Amino acid sequence: MKLSVWISAFNHEKYIEQCLKSVLMQKTNFKFEIIIGEDCSTDNTRKIISDFKAKYPNRFRLFLPEKNIGMMAMDIATWKLCSGEYIALLNGDDYWTDENKLQTQVDFLEEHSDTVMCFHRARIEDETSGTSYETVFLEDEDILPVKSLLKGYNPVMTPTVVFKRVIEVPEWFADVPYGDMPLYLLLAEKGKIRYIDRTMAVYRIHPKGQWQGEKLKNNLKKDLRFYGMINEKLDYKYSGQIRKIIAHRLMDMTICCIKLKRIREAKNYFKKLCITNQNFIKDNSDIVTGIYRLLYDPALASRYEGLLKREVVWKID
Repeated sequence: MKLSVWISAFNHEKYIEQCLKSVLMQKTNFKFEIIIGEDCSTDNTRKIISDFKAKYPNRFRLFLPEKNIGMMAMDIATWKLCSGEYIALLNGDDYWTDENKLQTQVDFLEEHSDTVMCFHRARIEDETSGTSYETVFLEDEDILPVKSLLKGYNPVMTPTVVFKRVIEVPEWFADVPYGDMPLYLLLAEKGKIRYIDRTMAVYRIHPKGQWQGEKLKNNLKKDLRFYGMINEKLDYKYSGQIRKIIAHRLMDMTICCIKLKRIREAKNYFKKLCITNQNFIKDNSDIVTGIYRLLYDPALASRYEGLLKREVVWKID
């Protein structure tokens, strides 16, 4: 099989039909399969997917567990069903807008032997704010270096990715909180990641999204767990940059816990911050001092109440 479209779906009743139709409209000179894992949704997502399977029995391969197994266990299970030389990523709440997307990206990868993954511009539809905008690629050339992947945020929208199957999803994926970033980092060890300046997909932000729907504290906790794990799995090759991200997250987590009046928890995170990255402490001494006052010096804490209005900084310079 030339290509596998790798999809996970959970409570995507509102979106899944548009998602699957955008796959079926693809025009290619090669055969591709559609692999879908549906994780026991509480809405009609599974029925809609099953109806598509009944209508196009030779196009779809479904993984339908009897009970909810979680996002990462689902990724591991459905990965094993993919037989393509190339893998295209898509979630059940996103969709493709260009009928030539798959052909364009496979042609691109075959023309660039040094490249293992390509991605493209996407339109973001934010259902919470009602806004729509396009992603921006900030590199000087079309190559996305590892250092730009390790800036504390994900510059790659999931439905824009196609990659060569030069890696296997490891079993430790079951322990990471999300799979896209570790996947990109593992691919970057095998070759280049390149950008195509063309809008061919829509990425949705909505309250029920796996990432966007989480509360801030849980998102910070996920990031701390992820970067701690990936640092080890990459043999500490990028430890300096990763420790900087971890320090940022610990600082924001401390402030978050103070806002929630979870002072004992805040103190634990602050102690970890103080031993994580001394250069970071030096560069952010005013903020760190303010956090200390809020935690340990009530008489002076009022001077630093502005810190509690500080927004989380996801992107690390």
